[in-house]
Amino acid sequence: MEILLTNDDGIDAPGLRALAAALEAIGDVTVVAPAQNQSAVGRGLSYGRMGPDGSNDGAVGLGEGSDDPFTVTIPHETHELGYAIHGTPCDCVILGVDTFEPDVVVAGCNAGANLGMHVLPRSGTASAATEAASLGVPGIAVSMDVLGLDRSALEPADFERASVIGRNVVDRALTADVFDAVDYINVNVPRPDRSIEGVAITHPTAQYDMHADLADGRFSIHNPLWAEMAQGDIPDEDGSDRRAVLDQRVSISPLTLPQSGIDDGIIDRLDDCFDGVAD
Repeated sequence: MEILLTNDDGIDAPGLRALAAALEAIGDVTVVAPAQNQSAVGRGLSYGRMGPDGSNDGAVGLGEGSDDPFTVTIPHETHELGYAIHGTPCDCVILGVDTFEPDVVVAGCNAGANLGMHVLPRSGTASAATEAASLGVPGIAVSMDVLGLDRSALEPADFERASVIGRNVVDRALTADVFDAVDYINVNVPRPDRSIEGVAITHPTAQYDMHADLADGRFSIHNPLWAEMAQGDIPDEDGSDRRAVLDQRVSISPLTLPQSGIDDGIIDRLDDCFDGVAD
């Protein structure tokens, strides 16, 4: 099995090192991961923002100063684990899929759970699995809850259990042809210092809330759901990914790519609504 491994925490993150070691038991692992932390960049790409000098500051438009206006060069360095890319997780997936033709793309192991339908599009880890699915390759995102832990003190050993679980999901999903019906899978594992009370097949929770304030000349953002989760009290129903992790179960969410979701009746109404807007 040919496995492409990436993440959004960066190629030097302990979770990636642990997952690479675990995956080597079931296949040949090629690491193509961001050179720096790219957390929460979602489906972002360097394509269209990368200047001819290799900078990625967004100041240079697509193809300016190039003989090929639809191609950009993504800088990289070789690394003991593979390739360190100066780009996003989705850059890494595109580069890795087209270059190495993997059987599966795995992203992680992320330091922090990725839970909820409104959060997954923001996550670089989950977005890497989505990008793989968009390119026709099975994608699996693996994350570990670290709420309440000191992230800066985490080592590869802390991710070992989550990485073995992620490896087992990869192995079983491909062996059982799960991807005949599923495009990508989002896996979340409880904190390493807590027992695992089982496995749950889940859906991403629809619960979402964010608060903002402007006080004393400063903007602030508060995530009340994470605060509630830290206290062990959340509004999520049974069957959701966040409920499973709070109950100390491994959450496995089988997902499909976004569909149109618009029926003909609504399209007819929109035709009438927007008729003549260009007149």
